[in-house]
Amino acid sequence: MKEKKMNFESASMEDFNEIQELYWNLIELSCNEPSFPGWEKGKHPSDDFIMTSIVQKELYVIRDEGIIKACAVCNCMANDEYEKVQWQVADRGGNLLIIHALAVRYEYRGCGIGNNLLNNILALAKNKGMEAVHLDVIDNNEAAKKFYKNAGFQYICTQNIFYEVVGNRSFEMYEYVIY
Repeated sequence: MKEKKMNFESASMEDFNEIQELYWNLIELSCNEPSFPGWEKGKHPSDDFIMTSIVQKELYVIRDEGIIKACAVCNCMANDEYEKVQWQVADRGGNLLIIHALAVRYEYRGCGIGNNLLNNILALAKNKGMEAVHLDVIDNNEAAKKFYKNAGFQYICTQNIFYEVVGNRSFEMYEYVIY
């Protein structure tokens, strides 16, 4: 049987409620798991973050059978602490893509949808002429660390970063070099 292709696309304003529900449901169902990143309903990812990312065409989704099964924000915006990291590819303004708030709908985790989303993001970065993709993973999120390492991301270092939702915590910094 031929494998069905899922759609990778920019989110639209009509997708806001479904994306918000994806995040909130994921938070509710996974908050007691050891790898839970500490997200909070309405705080992170906030409604404003989701809406702004949609408006700026930075929120991407995997849609299958009319359902958004995964999403992530991809842009050039990095936390100030990223400047302290000795990346293989330094930020020269517009040469990097940063992944934020990647999430797979709870009931579809482990089905390869996260890999599909990530592979599409890497292809997008390459098509846009980016040299690398950067991201951070909170210290306790072993599942995400394994996911990114298996996808070819390299661990660079551990960095203390302040995010309002979790405070000052250790984050592992990862890089995928494209060129």
